[in-house]
Order: sequence, then structure tokens, then C-alpha cells
Amino acid sequence: MTEPSALPRWLPSALVAVGAIGAAVCTLSFPAVEGLGTKVRLPVFHGAMTWVNLAAFSLLALLAVTFLVTRRDGLYAFIEGLRWVAVPMWLVGSVLGLLAALQTWDFTGSKSSPLEVAAADPRLSAQFWILVAALGLLALGLLVDERRLLAGADIGFVALTWVVILHAVLGPGRALHPDSPVMNSDEAIIKLLFFGIVASLAVSTLAAAWIVARSRSRDAGGRKAAAQDA
Repeated sequence: MTEPSALPRWLPSALVAVGAIGAAVCTLSFPAVEGLGTKVRLPVFHGAMTWVNLAAFSLLALLAVTFLVTRRDGLYAFIEGLRWVAVPMWLVGSVLGLLAALQTWDFTGSKSSPLEVAAADPRLSAQFWILVAALGLLALGLLVDERRLLAGADIGFVALTWVVILHAVLGPGRALHPDSPVMNSDEAIIKLLFFGIVASLAVSTLAAAWIVARSRSRDAGGRKAAAQDA
């Protein structure tokens, strides 16, 4: 991870493509279920993306802690890459989560609009507030160059994310968000395809972070060389 130049330059791009294709194949192969039909594929994909995104955030915090201890430049480059991939990924996942709710939840009998009901759901609300904090994290990275401060911000953001998630899942006030159609299924193929999406997205996410890290390393090297010439 810390020295991407030691491997073929085309490899991370190939891994992004392979992961994306694998996720698409597994999603489109997901069988229809009673009541939702093939509409179930959107919330299943959203769920898999959320799993990978939370894992990416957690890895971000672990790497930030490691950086504060080791101060390794190559490691920080990958932290930046992961940050710049995981946050936009959460933005996409938030949009998909809302679309999945509007398409698959039962709003029968509600006096409010489906959008208002969905927005009031604790899990979707948590996703929104995490998105706000994540965008703030990216903004901080554009305004501040101090790596130790940014690494500390990464750790604080991930800790806040898990507090918000756990409160939304375990706390009171749950609305329409259904239980997982995957974890509650006895069909092996359903679990296999779901974890196929998870694995594929994980490969793409790490490879994309690798690409960004390599680009940031080149930019940093160029700035350092320019400063030395000056």
C-alpha cells in the first residue's frame, strides 16, 4: 500500500475495473424476492456498499493512528487516498439509500409524503449527518496542511460515525427501515451474491485509494522539488 510504484502502474486501474464488473454481475444476478421482485437489488447493493464504506472508514482511522505513531510519508499518502475515495463513496451511498427507500418501503396510510417519512428514518438521518461530517473532513483537508491534525480529524470522524450508526441501529425511534433481506435469508445463493458484491466493492475501493495515493505522492514530490529549486 505504501509503495505503489513498486508494482505495475496499470494494476490498480485493472483492479478497479474488475471489482466494478464483479459487483455489477453479482447485483444483476441477485434473485427476485416475493413482494419486491428485482427491486430488491438496489437496497442489497446499497447495503453492501455501506458495509464496505464503513470498513473503509474504520481502516482510515486505524491507518491514521499508525501514522501518528510512525510518521511514515507513504502511509499518509494512502490515508489521503482512502479519505478521498471513502467520502465520495458515502455520498453516492446516501443517494442510493434514499432512492432504495422511496422505491421499496411501504408508505401506505402515511399522511406525510414518502420523502418526509424516509428522511425521518433514524438510519437514513444518520447517513445524512455522517455525510455532513465527512464533507467537513474533506474541506478541512483542503484548508489545512498539518498531517497530524488531519490524522486526528480522521480518527475523530470515524469515532463519531460509529457512535451515530450504533445509535441509529440500536436506539429508539426506528421507522420503516426493514431488516436485512440477506442476513435473514436461508438461501445460500443470496448470501453468496451479497458477499460477492462486498468483496468486489472492497477491491475497487482499495484500488481507487491506491490510485489517488500514488497521484498525491507524485504531486507532493513535485512540490518538494519545486521548492528546492526555488
